[in-house]
Amino acid sequence: EEQGQGEGSQPSGRIEFLPLEWYGPIHVDVGIGNRLKNVTLKSVSSLRDFANFALADVMVYLDDQWRERIHEELLRKMANLWKLFSERTSDYSGEVAVIGHFLGSVIMFDLMQKGLEKLPQGLHCSPSKDTSGSPKKTMVSAPAKPANVATPGSIDRKGIKILKDHMAKGNIAPLAKGGHAAYEHPVPRCLFAVGSPLGMFLSIRLSQKAQRASRYFRGLDVRWPAVSEGRGWRMFNVFHPDDPIAYRIEPLLNPAYASMNPRVVPHKGGLRWNHQIKSWFSTSASKSPDGGMWDLEGQETFEEVLVVPTEDPASFFEEKPARQSVVTVDRVDYALQVSAFESMNEMLSAIHSHFSYWENEDLLRFIVDQIFESLQTPSKARSSK
Repeated sequence: EEQGQGEGSQPSGRIEFLPLEWYGPIHVDVGIGNRLKNVTLKSVSSLRDFANFALADVMVYLDDQWRERIHEELLRKMANLWKLFSERTSDYSGEVAVIGHFLGSVIMFDLMQKGLEKLPQGLHCSPSKDTSGSPKKTMVSAPAKPANVATPGSIDRKGIKILKDHMAKGNIAPLAKGGHAAYEHPVPRCLFAVGSPLGMFLSIRLSQKAQRASRYFRGLDVRWPAVSEGRGWRMFNVFHPDDPIAYRIEPLLNPAYASMNPRVVPHKGGLRWNHQIKSWFSTSASKSPDGGMWDLEGQETFEEVLVVPTEDPASFFEEKPARQSVVTVDRVDYALQVSAFESMNEMLSAIHSHFSYWENEDLLRFIVDQIFESLQTPSKARSSK
């Protein structure tokens, strides 16, 4: 996928799509796929195939040992691919964006948690003391597991000790005895969660932990206040409105956004005709003098950004926090536009919507545009300071 666009200057280079899959370690290597096939009933085969594809993967991922195995396998593949691409592409910028579909987006989000604590700037990060020069690339890294965990690339205790010694000296990816290595990969600049159940996973996790959802998004690019601005990473939760597996994320960061529509992914630079009619009726209703909390102009401004409360942890459990502070980040939830045909029957649209993303030209153009914008934004911010 090659495309360059921007204001003032054309971004040089291109975006190259490199596919990675995590399906193999579950369904092929250990034979879960064949076992499921043998015990699956023959009736309504298409529905049962979908259940095996969706529900079984989720159930497997909820197991702690399987989850770590999937993380290690995928991180190993990502690290090898990034290293090879860097070696073979002399003008490569080193920047990475990741697109995750369905459970793949949850897996990548969890993998990123291994590197977010190292980010020097962004949401919940202290302002960097030294902003001069090019910052050191923040890496997602995970050492190979001990041999008794029975995962690919395992090393013995002596190898782990050697690995820890190297990490203490600043080597992120040292070689362990026997040729096995710890795996490292840069924290992606952008994460595109497509048709993602991440909102459901986070809702369950937050019900078990007394903490803010924003702690899972440490290092997100902050737009305001200026003292917290900094380059971290950007999140795009893109979904088809009729996708039965997709969930929103913004209401977890700020419950007020539950009643606010997600941002709309443009269709050929604008709105489909059926969305234009709907938007016209919505705008007419908003002009009512008794229509809500904000006036139309103020609400439009509010909808441009995501306001995230960040009060001190000490005041979180109090009935009324002692000090309320907020930051604004870019919007996270983005909805594709439903075609006129899909709007006629939500049930038919829901059947194929979850598998229609890779054929959606609006999504592909949106991904390319956002990647180029994200790569240009940091340099513009530094030049303005």
